Parts: sequence; structure tokens; C-alpha cells
Amino acid sequence: MENIEKYDVIVVGAGPAGSTAAFYIDSLKVLIIDKYDFPRHKACGGGLMSSKDWPLEFENYKRIKDELKSYSCKSIKMYWNKMFVSRCDFKHFFDQIDRYEFDNLLLREALKKDNIKFLKFELQTIYKEKSGNKYLYKLSDGQREITADYIIGADGMYSKVSRFLGNRLHKRHEFGYCMEREIICEKKDINVHVVAGYKWEIGYGWVFPTANGYQVGIGIIRKPRKDLNYYLDDFFAWSLKKGFIPKEHTAAKTFGGALPLKVVKNYCTDSVLLCGDAMGLVKLLTGEGIYYAMQSGKLAGQTISESQKDLKNRYKQKIKPVIWDTFLTPYVPPKIFTITFWSIFFHIGKIWNYFPVGNIFVKFFIKMAIHRKSSREGSYYRDEKIVIGK
Repeated sequence: MENIEKYDVIVVGAGPAGSTAAFYIDSLKVLIIDKYDFPRHKACGGGLMSSKDWPLEFENYKRIKDELKSYSCKSIKMYWNKMFVSRCDFKHFFDQIDRYEFDNLLLREALKKDNIKFLKFELQTIYKEKSGNKYLYKLSDGQREITADYIIGADGMYSKVSRFLGNRLHKRHEFGYCMEREIICEKKDINVHVVAGYKWEIGYGWVFPTANGYQVGIGIIRKPRKDLNYYLDDFFAWSLKKGFIPKEHTAAKTFGGALPLKVVKNYCTDSVLLCGDAMGLVKLLTGEGIYYAMQSGKLAGQTISESQKDLKNRYKQKIKPVIWDTFLTPYVPPKIFTITFWSIFFHIGKIWNYFPVGNIFVKFFIKMAIHRKSSREGSYYRDEKIVIGK
């Protein structure tokens, strides 16, 4: 095999988790590897929830935000299987971005640092061997071999680094499938539309306004009764009929992907850390993953940069609040949790919405879903009032 120079840290995966992890590593020699060249397409709704405060949390996002093309959404209309439930208006809800551009900007920002390099490398196997009082890791793509003292696994739901740590593949009820259609058109409806329990499946459909039109998608947790294409086509036809999408439009592309809904059992050792989808950090209630990818990537990078001693225990302490913020996913079966929350909100909440306590309940639910941290100094959302209406 062709040998490549040794690195202190190899980050496997160049998405938001991996690029952020690398960005926050100082004074160590870092190599980011990914099986794709960048920019590349990524199946994702592309919603950056509460992103007006992201510059307070992520220095790399702060540096790219002015260059990033985004569309700000301020209102959401919620439905239960085609039945309208409620409308919520915000000071700012989320920013809709294109992952093709977003991921590339994050990687490019990381690569501006002198200690970080990128290599297109499709990881096949990982070996470890004793080197003094620690391990040396050898990663191979079948042709080349690269080595490092530490690994950060940010290589998605089917992570090879996660398998190396002994984690099994997710069971069918522990991950979801999503499929999206990018629509190019003139926007006439600027609301976000979310339809939970579409066709009585566990999941939801969405229509997100974008800079060029709309993103229309459907996501389902358990194995759907029919092909996902059927649900997307049906949901798209219904959205068209409701007027969420204008008749004059162009379907640019349709793409899909899978997302984990359970944190893996083994996510760190004293020399290997997982973050993002590789760790299973996706918010069960909404399917949101970008924020948690960047948050866990930042913590992984900081943990390994601060010191290489007692890596496992320090990372566990740092990552614990992020795990809890994804709604107890290590402890509650995803199917049970999702059914419970959607049922309470869209059935009992429908009745309660006619009474003052209903608005309190809806606001509580919304705040759990969007993880606002409006109490902190400098928050854009500090004086925000969420308006619940019909």
C-alpha cells in the first residue's frame, strides 16, 4: 500500500459535524477525509432552527453567514393528516439553506487553518496497533493507508467508525427515511407547512420556502406501508391542490436519505469520538440534525484540542446536555416517543387550543421543538413573543 504521512487526528466525514470538529482543533495536525469531493448534494430539509443565535455558538458559522444564501421563515401552519391545527408566528423561525453550499462553506472555513488538510478517501477498514502506551490507528481505502493517534467519526448514520467501536446497525424503528423534491418557482405562500401523521404514518410532510421556491418533503420513521415515492407524490399533489405551491413550477430534483433516531451505545473511547449522525444525534420530535451535528462536532474538537488525557470521560460530560436536548433518545423507544408527542399535540392540543391553557401547551411544545435559548446575553430572541392563531 502507498503510505501517507501520519496525523494527530483524522476526522472521518466532511459534513457539518466533521468540518466543525476540525475547525475547533488547534495545535494538532488534522486530516479530514470524505468519500466525496465538495461541494456535493445532501438530502436534507435544510432548516437552521433558531439560527439568528448561531453566531453566538459557532465561530465557523459566524464567519460564513454573510456569504451563505438563506431564506428566513417566520410562520408555521401545522396540520394533522390534512386537518389544520394551528398557526404560529415568530420573530424568526428558521433559515432555509442549501446543503450543497452550506457544507462546502463550512469545510472551506476549516481548511483555512494551517493545521487542517482534506483528502478524498473512501474509508473501508480501521485497524489499531499498540504504540508505546497508546494506540495508533490505521485507516485504509483498499489502496492507501493513513494513520493517526485519534479519530473523530462524523461519517453519518452508516458510520464505519461507529461499527469499529462495536455498535450495531440501527433497527428499523430506530431510523427514518425522508424524500424531498426541490421546486423552482415564484413564491406566493411564505408560510412553513408541516403535516404530521400524513396518511397515518409516523412522521410528517413539509413545505419549506427557499430562496428559489420550495422544498417539499416527507419523512417516516417505521417501515412505510407503501413506497416512499408514493407518499411524496401524494403529498406533493395535496400541497399543490391546497395552493401551498403554485401550478407554474419546475421540479429541479428529487432525492432521499436516512436519519438515525437513537444515540448509539458506544460513542467515545480515550482515542475515538463520534459526533453528529454517526453518534445518532438527531432530534426525535422534529428530525433536526444540523444543529446537533455542529454542536457535537464543536465539543469533540474542543475536547481533543484542550487535552488528550481522559478523553472519554471529558467528552461524556460535555456531550450529555446535547444528548438530553434530543429528547432522551438513548432511553425511550423512538416509535413510542413519537406517537405520544404527536398524539398529545395534535389531538388534545386541538381541543385545548380553544382555551387559554391550549396556547400555553402549544407554546411549550414549540419551545421544546426549536430549542430557543432566549435568556442568554445577546440572544436575538430575548424579547420574542410567539403568537398562536388560526
